[in-house]
Amino acid sequence: MWIPIKTLYLNELKVQDELNRRGEETFIPMCYEAPELTPREELIKYPLVPAVHNLLFIHKQYDRKWCDNLKKELDYPINFIKSTSDAVDFATIKDEEMDVFMKVCSPEHFGTKYKTLDELNAKAGMLVRVKKGALEGIVGKFVRYQKRHYIAIETAGICALMTIRYSDVEVI
Repeated sequence: MWIPIKTLYLNELKVQDELNRRGEETFIPMCYEAPELTPREELIKYPLVPAVHNLLFIHKQYDRKWCDNLKKELDYPINFIKSTSDAVDFATIKDEEMDVFMKVCSPEHFGTKYKTLDELNAKAGMLVRVKKGALEGIVGKFVRYQKRHYIAIETAGICALMTIRYSDVEVI
């Protein structure tokens, strides 16, 4: 199980370092800090940076008491994301869903964009499955955003948009 965490003041890398020192497994979606027109082979010249600031995920069995203690113990302010605004417990993500999200968020997939659900709400599309390529078998929503086609994979209120051709997907 994965638990999404919001940090403040762009401290996601510092929080990740502290959690990793405690032996916790974490994940931050990363991307190359490069202009969009940079050829793929030139990406290694650019540093990897968080793709979505103030967001990280921790691989942990959900325990509300542990979450509350972590907030008190860390040197940096954090908040746990709730599944809904009126929920008592924090959001969790199943391992299988997170595996798909992590695969899609790989910085090796050049051109991935990250948007909130609100930004994509009016652009919701049909459910599709990728039928060939590195993302074969992944299921997501086929969307058009800024005149391009993407497959949108959503978790914890963030969507990873992977560039995709319509011919590479099948409607479910």
